[in-house]
Amino acid sequence: MKSLRKYLIIAAVILTSVLTTKTSYSQVFYIGFNGSAVYSWFNSPKLENVITSDGWGWDLGFFLRYGKRPFVQVGLNWTRSVNKFAVKYYDDELQEEQLFEENIKLNNFDFSLLIGYELLQTPMFKISVRGGPFIGRSLMFSGETLYFENRDFKNPQWGVTGGLGFQFTNLIFGINYNYHFTELFKPLEVDGTEYKFGSKIQMISLNVGLMF
Repeated sequence: MKSLRKYLIIAAVILTSVLTTKTSYSQVFYIGFNGSAVYSWFNSPKLENVITSDGWGWDLGFFLRYGKRPFVQVGLNWTRSVNKFAVKYYDDELQEEQLFEENIKLNNFDFSLLIGYELLQTPMFKISVRGGPFIGRSLMFSGETLYFENRDFKNPQWGVTGGLGFQFTNLIFGINYNYHFTELFKPLEVDGTEYKFGSKIQMISLNVGLMF
């Protein structure tokens, strides 16, 4: 009987330890996903023959977070935006200036590593800030007039991202800013003439999602 009681006590201690550890981890380890409305534009030099414009799109993301004050967050995002591109050139046969113009669907896949901190922490509401580097790859679905291929991009893309987040129970809101250090395009050749876009893309996103 004493041996059985001894084993029951040991089992109870082990079970309590496991449950305590599980509870502890559940308080600092989170998983989440979000969707965003994205506004994007290019930090381009003023070129007479190349025109880039801002545009709108959307973003889908998945992340893992550990900790609270501070916390570490890794995330994977797919961003798709539509931007206008145009190239002006002189056609020798027609003896006039021509314009290649197209709305292009741009796709970015980014992996980010962020460090953050919860500025406000209550049982139901939290405010946090975060920031850090990301690495990714840019792809494009081109239009019919102005055609791009994946080899026209400089990959991988490097940059920094930062943002402000709000959490109410499991519902999360946030605003993020992304800046690419890498120029997006390699020089584009049209009828034997090389055009340099020199563009670094920037994005602001408003997101909503869930975190558990």
